[in-house]
Amino acid sequence: MKHYQHNIAGPGPRPDGVDRILSELGGRIADVSLRTTRTAVTTVLFPPEIFDAEMPAIARRSFPLVLASLRTGSTPGQDELAMLRDRAAQRAREGVPLNLLLHIWQHGFQEFFEESGCIANTDETKALTWIGLAIMRLQEIFLAEMVTAYQAEQETLTEERSGAVPLIARLLLLGQDPRADAERLNITLAEGYDVLAVRLGAAADNGLDAEAREVAERRRLHRMLALLRTGGGPATLSMLDRTGGYLLVPRSGDAPRSAERLDRLVAGLESAAGATITAAVVEDIAISGVTTAARQADEVLDLVRALDRSPGLYRLSDVFMAHQLSRPGPGIDHLVTAAAAVLSQDELRTTLQTYFECDLDRQRTARRLGVHPNTVNNRLNRIAEISPHSPFTLAGITALSAALTVERLRTTRPPDQSSRA
Repeated sequence: MKHYQHNIAGPGPRPDGVDRILSELGGRIADVSLRTTRTAVTTVLFPPEIFDAEMPAIARRSFPLVLASLRTGSTPGQDELAMLRDRAAQRAREGVPLNLLLHIWQHGFQEFFEESGCIANTDETKALTWIGLAIMRLQEIFLAEMVTAYQAEQETLTEERSGAVPLIARLLLLGQDPRADAERLNITLAEGYDVLAVRLGAAADNGLDAEAREVAERRRLHRMLALLRTGGGPATLSMLDRTGGYLLVPRSGDAPRSAERLDRLVAGLESAAGATITAAVVEDIAISGVTTAARQADEVLDLVRALDRSPGLYRLSDVFMAHQLSRPGPGIDHLVTAAAAVLSQDELRTTLQTYFECDLDRQRTARRLGVHPNTVNNRLNRIAEISPHSPFTLAGITALSAALTVERLRTTRPPDQSSRA
């Protein structure tokens, strides 16, 4: 955490004897770890598999980290403390009381210092004092990190069990006034939101049996919800299940407007889920417009999936042409009818689609189709003969590309919308 002082050694030079004590202490880490975890409290309140194996393993990883910090006089980095935060969150999920967790770690630091006292000679009082003060500064860091991670996990668990956040999100998506319920549930509303429709791709646990897959899905959803907790201010309102759902990301007057902010959020959710995510967003919407924005985000997401776009975050500007072409009308009907002779022949339709995807490059089109470039030329000439639109003119290219898009949208099966509001 940024407010920690980088130097745990304190002012003044390092006294003689510190390095000698720490060097000898390094050879006793295993014994100190065992004594830390084998207390009357842990043996009574923890199951054997925890205090016999897991807790000693954690101590064996943590005490060398403490020892390294004492040797260098520097604060452990956030990456080095990640294990500590993960274990604190795990203990919160297991229902271990926070005071018990703090007792164990405080006892560990006490054992660490007492072992240093056993090593120190009678003329190394200053060295032992230096070590004691440095250990106290490290203890502050470790315990603060644990408490922060533990409480954040507890808040996430409480939200999941209460269903408060999904309730407020659903009210907003249905166009109802959520203010009274939000106040009752202690949820702060923002003045505006970025409205995301989200769909999760297949995860690596698809090969598991039904029961194991259900557990994996709950854990995946839990990780995603934990990522959405920012602490303080309006919360991100989520209505997610194993396939996707909606996110209402709060906006404020001083919030960054960069597209990268939401891109990073989606990338983080992908990492937490262990699966690809395809999402559509309508940005900076007042509370009164959330319902309409969610409907538009759904439409964009459906278009993205119908067009077989790669996972990622999309906006209306990314599919505006397809969005317009998806609207029924006599002009669209005429467009498709005029191109029917081309669209009805798989070989010509595939060649034309590949030709457009290759930016009108006939050599690339031929390589992708596995044919000779002359074959591509012959097929394009055939299209020009049987269609009123030529693939060699700007107007013809525009019309044929639009016709292909309309046909694809009409023939693609609509995604399952059972999880939507």
